[in-house]
Amino acid sequence: MNILLTGGLGYIGSHLALGLLKNKKTKLTIVDDLSNAKLSTKNTIKYLSKKKFKFKKLDLKNKNKLQKLFKVGKFDLIFHLAGSKSVKESQINPKKYYENNVIGSINLLHAMIENNVKNIIFSSTATVYGLHKKNCYSENFSREPINTYGLTKKIIEDLLIDLKEKNQINTLILRYFNPAGCHISGLLGENPQGIPNNLYPYIIKIIKGEVKYLKIFGNNYKTKDGTGARDYIHIQDLVDAHLKCIKLVKKKSDIFNIGTGRPYTVLDIINSFKKYCNFKINYNFYSRREGDIDIYYNKISKAKKKLGWSAKRGLKEISQSTFNFAIKSK
Repeated sequence: MNILLTGGLGYIGSHLALGLLKNKKTKLTIVDDLSNAKLSTKNTIKYLSKKKFKFKKLDLKNKNKLQKLFKVGKFDLIFHLAGSKSVKESQINPKKYYENNVIGSINLLHAMIENNVKNIIFSSTATVYGLHKKNCYSENFSREPINTYGLTKKIIEDLLIDLKEKNQINTLILRYFNPAGCHISGLLGENPQGIPNNLYPYIIKIIKGEVKYLKIFGNNYKTKDGTGARDYIHIQDLVDAHLKCIKLVKKKSDIFNIGTGRPYTVLDIINSFKKYCNFKINYNFYSRREGDIDIYYNKISKAKKKLGWSAKRGLKEISQSTFNFAIKSK
């Protein structure tokens, strides 16, 4: 099978690339604009996989280069992970998110249709749901995103659904909850440029000695310890979910939440590093941020039933793999 992976040198994309390359029959092409990824990740993927693949630096906003890639590539399946993903940044610079996420995806879909490529698996997010009174989110919840990042993902979902209804593509939409953890080797993990907006990359900087303490925004949430609770899924479980989609996408279009079905508080995560890695994380409390909700997590039944997938890893594996990556990347 000839597969195109967009955003393939990013955190999730690089781990997915390793998973795809385990199949001897897979011919993989990776594209990435390197705006939030390092070219050196390509060499890490080669080293860990011991497999050959093609890589091209490409911005999906460049319609002409994308069309040329499709003419040569003759792809059977697209994994679409490319896009900007910071909620905070999307509120400050919405134009960037509409251009990178929406226009880039439109160009990709146009190239697919022009070159008769039918199958796409899209990296979406639980952020599309927005705020709901119920804590356990299922796929039939209404989508009411409260930030530009979530709105761009909803727009792309709508494009995919519309094209599917017109029988132009087959699509599976995966709404991620909170990917975390790193590759078992310690050589591949989440290492974004600049100051991280997410919890685990920030903790990596603390372990590496680049930051002294963790900022916890709020201690008055309606949870067991007052800190916000989220559904964190190990990156390898997320990869396994993608691999399960390969056969299904040709038969059925659908939408799946991808999470563990269990919420962990910020203090749960801090304590896991002490328990499993013997590493103490210092922290200070700050005012609660506007828009942050108390608790949300995934209802796992649909993915388990229709995709034949469920998460197998928890905080132990997430903390240990994160610590291992941080130590090796010092």
